[in-house]
Amino acid sequence: MTGIEASTSPPALPRWFGPRASADDPAASALIALVARGAGWADIGGAFNLNVRIDAEPPVVLRIHRPWVRRGRVAGLRRLRERLQETQVRVARPSRIAGGDLLRVADRWAEIEEFVGHVQPPAGEASYVRLFEELGRFHTALKAVWEPGPPEPLDDHRTFGQLRYSVGFTRRRLGPGSEPVVRRMQQLTGELSKLRKGLELPCAPIHGDYKLSNAGELSDGSWATFDLDFARVRERLYDIAGSLNHIARSGPDGVGRPVELLEPRRLLAAYERTAPEPLTPDERRWLPGALALIPLHWAATAGLASDSIHQAESAMTAAETWWSRRAELSS
Repeated sequence: MTGIEASTSPPALPRWFGPRASADDPAASALIALVARGAGWADIGGAFNLNVRIDAEPPVVLRIHRPWVRRGRVAGLRRLRERLQETQVRVARPSRIAGGDLLRVADRWAEIEEFVGHVQPPAGEASYVRLFEELGRFHTALKAVWEPGPPEPLDDHRTFGQLRYSVGFTRRRLGPGSEPVVRRMQQLTGELSKLRKGLELPCAPIHGDYKLSNAGELSDGSWATFDLDFARVRERLYDIAGSLNHIARSGPDGVGRPVELLEPRRLLAAYERTAPEPLTPDERRWLPGALALIPLHWAATAGLASDSIHQAESAMTAAETWWSRRAELSS
């Protein structure tokens, strides 16, 4: 039996995966009460971590991480945010919790940082251009302060081997009905693997999830950057491709554009105005592959993130649309 053939029962989710923490959990609730000391609080969202704004004076954010995040990783990111205070980019400064930097809550790590008052930039052309200018500035700041970098995070699609494993896991989780979309994943994975061979892609510290919802406009017009959970050293084009996919994913009619209509050139030019170095010829050759790889990963991990074949099919459609534009995008 190969990695993608049907099994009699779907595999269980990995033990480390774990759900997002809940404010209703007794341990989390007790910690919120300890930090708030009678002040009001609110869950301010976040797909992976529980983020709670505590309306103390001054206000702070309590973050309870997913189970897979190790202590060294959280501590390393706190040191990175401290060093970024010395640059021109704005990130939240870590605070102490219960007399220390971190606190263990059941099987998770918790921390506190300052609350940075902001408004989310509105979706639209001007904000997207500014987003890419800020991404270039953020890469410049990371390059200046990265060493020593934090331990690497969980990264389940750094290699094509990992991607193929995820495809197989999703096939087993979603069952025989996923066969058509699994074949599409396999075919595109093979084509991207061929394009990637022989290309030299610069690696650098990256944000890992740069998008409008992780940026905030401050009262003086400057922008702050949030959610460094996936900051790591990787091909810097990964950050660019991820940001373009988030813009395309948000939909048409003023809050994004469908993939087939999104024009990346102006946004790439905005990035290069503030980035440490312009894109290399090999990066431009790999651009369509990098753009397709992001939604291909979403499709491949559909069995981990949800039980939806439709989600995998939708992500594959986006990946294939980027790939169909490869001649245009790499020119």
